[in-house]
Amino acid sequence: MAKKHITLLAKSSSGYFYNVEVYFEENNILAYCSCQAGENGMLCKHVKGIINGDDTILYDTKQKKELEQICNHLPETAIPLLVSEIKNTEDLLEEAKRNAKKAKKNLEKVLLGKIHKS
Repeated sequence: MAKKHITLLAKSSSGYFYNVEVYFEENNILAYCSCQAGENGMLCKHVKGIINGDDTILYDTKQKKELEQICNHLPETAIPLLVSEIKNTEDLLEEAKRNAKKAKKNLEKVLLGKIHKS
């Protein structure tokens, strides 16, 4: 597949837009955003929205077809697997946070004498 390029306009929280440059490769997609996080080489919410197929991130709703082209190419890449890995890890992290909070509450009850033995 020849290298192909799409520029999407992603909404900013200030009401303006950022340019998200998406480059297609045979088994990959490269994406760069003009927001501060993107300029610093970080994965930003604009690129995340695009790879998740979220058309509400689009500043120009006429670009839905381009977003669809990107989403149609994703299964040929490792991106869906990596996105799934992130979600699973974040879910485990949330569960661990809930468990830690519960354990702290139990410790507080014991230390403060709130657990009554029957």
